[in-house]
Amino acid sequence: MKFCDDNFKNSKIILNSLNEYKKILINENENMNLIGKSTVQDFDQRHLLDCIQIIKYLPNKQKSHMDIGTGAGLPGIILSILGFKNLHLVEKSPKKSIFLENCKLRLGLDYTVHNKSILDISGLSIDYITARAYAPVEKIIYSTKKVIHKKTKFILLKGKSYLSELKLINQKKYFWNAYNSITSNESKVIVVGVR
Repeated sequence: MKFCDDNFKNSKIILNSLNEYKKILINENENMNLIGKSTVQDFDQRHLLDCIQIIKYLPNKQKSHMDIGTGAGLPGIILSILGFKNLHLVEKSPKKSIFLENCKLRLGLDYTVHNKSILDISGLSIDYITARAYAPVEKIIYSTKKVIHKKTKFILLKGKSYLSELKLINQKKYFWNAYNSITSNESKVIVVGVR
């Protein structure tokens, strides 16, 4: 019975943290553009659920993860709330980086914020790279070349232009799979790996 109690307790802690994060984000969104104002009403579906769905493609919470162009922490902060360790959030906007640091303190989370361009980061060996509404796939692969290795996987949340983006990546060097998004018929979760 203890196992069930622990699971329930953990689920409750996660839900409380997600709700607190949502409050902080919506409140701060009044002062800075973290998410589109039109998406606030549908926050749970458009942002929380959209980000949570990628954990299916991230099998090991202990591996190194990097969320590039994390902005409001979507999906970086959500991954941290869900228990992912060794997490790096890359955001070159100083204001948004301060927001990420504040969330870390207020929610008692554990991640590293890199307030710089992904092109200026090196010396890390990252297992999983996530990005949501950041850049075309080819640019994401190119810009992370100093932090990836042969087994790195990219988990990318993409809209309807995903196919035209995937046509531009080198098929001899990279393989990819596209999975249906649970939040939008027009969106996909793209998993890219090195051949």
